[in-house]
Amino acid sequence: MGRSIASRFENIDIANSVLLSVVINDDELALEMDFCLDPAHPDYEEPGEGEAYCFHPGMLKFAGISKLSLERAEDGAGTGRRFAIGSFNIEGTRFDMDCEWGAIHLQARSIRVLTE
Repeated sequence: MGRSIASRFENIDIANSVLLSVVINDDELALEMDFCLDPAHPDYEEPGEGEAYCFHPGMLKFAGISKLSLERAEDGAGTGRRFAIGSFNIEGTRFDMDCEWGAIHLQARSIRVLTE
């Protein structure tokens, strides 16, 4: 049996992670992330000089999407390539995230957390 969604986020600090890009393809959505890792994560490395956190590239991949709503922010916040996360929630097959990029709401058959 697979791991629960919540266990896939163990030792990943979502509040300090950042969104890098949103990629849509048919019934799939991929969120390219820079995950902020806690020291207990297997990919954790000590932050470099002048850095407070360990960031590690990864993705959130959603497949079998039955509902999708993307609301791009219009106020120009996060005009760079890194978008701070304001709120993040997964309940069963539902996913909701508000960030500087905008709001993402979806329902998907499969939600995967991948670290590179």
